[in-house]
Amino acid sequence: MRLALAVFFMLSGFYLLTMSGHTYSADEETMLAVTRSLLERGDVAVVVEDGAPVVALRPGRDGNVYSPYGILPSLLAIPLHLLGTIIAHTGSSADYASRFTVTMLNGLLTAATCAIIARWAQQLGATIGWSLILALLYGLTTFAWVYARTFFSEPLAALLLLSATYNAWSAFQSSRTNYWRLFVSGLLSGLLLVTRIAAAVALPIIALYILWELSNVWLQYRLLLQMYGVAVRRWHIPRSVFIGVLSWMVGLLPGLALFGWYNLARFATPIASGYESEAFSFTTPLGEGLFGLLLSPGKSVFLYAPALLLALPGGIVFWRRGKRALVLIVVGLFLSHLFLYACWAHWPGGGVWGPRFLLPVVAPVIILASSLFMPTSAQQLKIGLLILVLVLSTTGFIGNLGGVLLNFDTYIVLTPFHNSTYTIADSPPVGHWRLLFDRWARYRVPPPFCQLGDGIYASESTDGAIFPRRTGPKGEFACLVNSAARITLILDDQRPVGAPDSQLRLRLNGYDQGRLPSGQRRLYHLRLPSGWSRLEVVVQPWNPLAIGFSDRDEPLGPIIVALYGQTDDDTHLAIVDTAVAPLPARPNPRWAWYYEPANQHLIDHWLWYLPRSELTTEQALRIGGLVILTGTISLIAGIGLLVMIRKPRERDHNRTHLPT
Repeated sequence: MRLALAVFFMLSGFYLLTMSGHTYSADEETMLAVTRSLLERGDVAVVVEDGAPVVALRPGRDGNVYSPYGILPSLLAIPLHLLGTIIAHTGSSADYASRFTVTMLNGLLTAATCAIIARWAQQLGATIGWSLILALLYGLTTFAWVYARTFFSEPLAALLLLSATYNAWSAFQSSRTNYWRLFVSGLLSGLLLVTRIAAAVALPIIALYILWELSNVWLQYRLLLQMYGVAVRRWHIPRSVFIGVLSWMVGLLPGLALFGWYNLARFATPIASGYESEAFSFTTPLGEGLFGLLLSPGKSVFLYAPALLLALPGGIVFWRRGKRALVLIVVGLFLSHLFLYACWAHWPGGGVWGPRFLLPVVAPVIILASSLFMPTSAQQLKIGLLILVLVLSTTGFIGNLGGVLLNFDTYIVLTPFHNSTYTIADSPPVGHWRLLFDRWARYRVPPPFCQLGDGIYASESTDGAIFPRRTGPKGEFACLVNSAARITLILDDQRPVGAPDSQLRLRLNGYDQGRLPSGQRRLYHLRLPSGWSRLEVVVQPWNPLAIGFSDRDEPLGPIIVALYGQTDDDTHLAIVDTAVAPLPARPNPRWAWYYEPANQHLIDHWLWYLPRSELTTEQALRIGGLVILTGTISLIAGIGLLVMIRKPRERDHNRTHLPT
């Protein structure tokens, strides 16, 4: 148990420190909208602003629209959402802070999944070190890491499915059937229905496993009675078998009750889930779906979770050792999801990282690798396997790290589906690193240069030129020169009738250059000292939609017509596009701001986004301090527990080698 706790604390801290703090999909935004509806109005109807990034809404009771997705993720997010509203109470600041804290959820759930992997592997006979490695393989070298940073429902489904299977297995590991474990397995299985209804395809697999194990109990009971000469009726079934089945089925009831209530609240009937129309979506040829999910360069589950390859030799070892029921239930879980989604029209999972729909069955499959490192394993075999593990873990870590450092939606927007799915060169694990290197190169240009920074919109040029483009309320430039330089900035501050006066100002290295004429197209010459300089264009913005000028709904400053310059030694300054537009206020552009290719985000990390939000300095320090403090303490606590586990083992080893 200490190893499981160590893994949970360590990875919880790691996931908190590496989170992004935002959502990636309209699916997530839809589930978040349900959380907010529950808190604000006490119902489950989705009520959002026009243009909000919500999808798949279904008409239901009282003329309202409802989410078809499971309610459990929305319920679990309530405490974290409340935490965000404590940090920032109202307006767009509360929207940002509550969304930020809600995205902490999946990191905690994924850490719990890793803890169960470590615990189960130990109970299967794996060494402590190998149990830890298996947990880290799942948590850091598969696409579970990427989804730990989202608000998708798959991480919760993965935890519930693994936990339900683990408890079903644990129920039969002693001489007497553990009915409490069967009840817990049923409880967790039932909750799958209100997490991802498609995950219910796993319930018959778990039920068959339990019936198989209970039938073995029945056979052992018959053999025991026959040994003592007791006559047994052919169809006599002992009470323990009935109690076992009943325990699991009773465990299903809370999940079924929540499922029925949610359906009643949405559609006035306990059996309508909102997914009825999906029955007509299984139109993909089986071969095409299987190829995509198993072998395609862009969606193969083995590409995003190379550690799964260890399950094949591990499963063979377990099979030979007589643990065939374990192998069969894991294979059944994997195949149930694989064949279900291989036939579905949306088998790629939408604009996401890897085969999202297969994430819930990755952890059970990795469990089969537990058999590869047991105390009885041959030393030479261990060395060979360690080399294989090193190769697979390195491949998986580097590949999925690309999905962590760069918002995967950015690459999806830039790359056609066929290219990203069926070509190696444009496969996301490859393409992400190519795009990252290109973006990072913009931040590492040798001087002299001027970089476009925060508060500057995308170029409005039709031929790919850097200019013209507009600033927001404040546009920033960062310049680095080895010797003094002169730059020329051309601004067009002309505005339509009805727009407020711009009150244009320029600031160089914090010094205000004075009130400048506004409403004009003007050319400014500025002298830059050697080293870093910061230039700011500060205005009172205008909104085209607000004054009826156009449908563009953004706060605008002047147009940057041109920027150029040269140093005293006649070296021209490079103008580098590292611009990031102001964070929008409207829901859909606000959500898209994180992935728009025009926004040159350096890294997909909360520390990058937080200073660019509308939070006050105090609010930003609170939420940032919460993440850093909680994440660091959790990480250190986990590492400390691992050290404590290691020291008793070393002492025991020394005692066994004392001279006689």
